[in-house]
Amino acid sequence: MALLELKSVSHTYHSPEGETQALNDINLVVEEREFVSIVGPSGCGKSTLLSTLAGLITPSEGEVTIYGNPLSSEKDLIALMPQRDQLFEWRTVLNNVLLSPEIKKKKTPEVINYAKELLCKYGLKDFMQKRPSELSGGMRQRVALIRTLVGSPKLLLLDEPFSALDFQTRLSVCDDVSRIIDEEQKTAILVTHDIGEAISMSTKVVVLTERPARIKKIYNVDLDRSLPPLKRREQKAYNVYFRSIWKDLEVINE
Repeated sequence: MALLELKSVSHTYHSPEGETQALNDINLVVEEREFVSIVGPSGCGKSTLLSTLAGLITPSEGEVTIYGNPLSSEKDLIALMPQRDQLFEWRTVLNNVLLSPEIKKKKTPEVINYAKELLCKYGLKDFMQKRPSELSGGMRQRVALIRTLVGSPKLLLLDEPFSALDFQTRLSVCDDVSRIIDEEQKTAILVTHDIGEAISMSTKVVVLTERPARIKKIYNVDLDRSLPPLKRREQKAYNVYFRSIWKDLEVINE
């Protein structure tokens, strides 16, 4: 059974000024261990789609299921990594990672040990008691990702998590995030404006039309998954995917 399924999902915003349809008949299946990227024109509805998957918005039509069950009953299986790391400066790195379990009153010794294990495993052992301001941009993003992992979700939602980083750091962090998600055997959905990022990190790229967003095309990306994303960009097939997706988006924007 698929981890995630969207069945004829549409959503319309209502306001005193009228109605705005953001999503139109979205059908998508995401299997376990897939890394899916979603790209499309600015303002097309990518954020609405991600908010729907996070359970923050109830679609006007259609349904979202996790392992065949309604999304509303399986929210604990999903974790969202936002655009900015949103680390609290007055908390240590370890306490930032443990914030969600603390709020949910699930900060057990087992969860604390798991958080420490993740921080040690991914190069942050010596920074557990440091403040976020003492970390580099890449390290902060690793902490933010570990914060989403500590609750043991099945599905990670990544909302343009690299957009605040400079280009060089962004490439490095993409490698880090891809490696961690792969090693932890998680499923991920990434919303991004960066076509290269989408192709190099993903097993599947979903191209959306302009608003109201529909799925224009789905690319099954066949690149060497044993390589980090930066190295995948050097493969010939990467350029083929890039040109095709770029052309799709160019046609949409005309």
